[in-house]
Amino acid sequence: MANWKVSTYYKKCCEEHEYYSKDGKNIVRKTGFRWSSFYIETDDSNPPEFEFTQVPGGDSKTDSINMYDCCTNNIVNSELESMDDGCWEDFDFPEDMDEDEQEALLERFGESSVYEVLEEEEGWNQNECEAWVWGPILIEDEHGNKVKIICADDQGNVVDFQEAQDEEITLDELSKINSVDPTWPFPDTVDKESK
Repeated sequence: MANWKVSTYYKKCCEEHEYYSKDGKNIVRKTGFRWSSFYIETDDSNPPEFEFTQVPGGDSKTDSINMYDCCTNNIVNSELESMDDGCWEDFDFPEDMDEDEQEALLERFGESSVYEVLEEEEGWNQNECEAWVWGPILIEDEHGNKVKIICADDQGNVVDFQEAQDEEITLDELSKINSVDPTWPFPDTVDKESK
């Protein structure tokens, strides 16, 4: 068995989805974070063998991992270390919920917590939570040594991010592989390694 730290490599590549249910309907709260990291345990001494998939409700790309549900191959446990600097929030409401009711809930969320409004006041239950990460993923050993950086190709296969760069892939091709513009959000963006 071995322990690993897995982190997003670029900013704004993590989104937590909280599912609230009532009377067969769902409200999904989506919160985006600038950085995130997770502790991963494997059943052998090899780095985690992730499988990339599609974010529910997202586009058709298969370049994401739900870190709360990634125990496959040699991965036996995943635990959140941190999600830092929440920077956006969005809600998916049931299709048959009218706009006035949605606006009233959003206003109440601004005055109180989402949990308090939905669970304590309105009777909704949070029954599921997902942590989606995408783009290059940094894998470090338990001593903080960088082991490798992985990403998904356009078929969802795991590829070595550094090897892809060494092959002189263009910025346009790289953005298709990782679904992240490598220069986004600003040309002077610094990755975590250079901090």
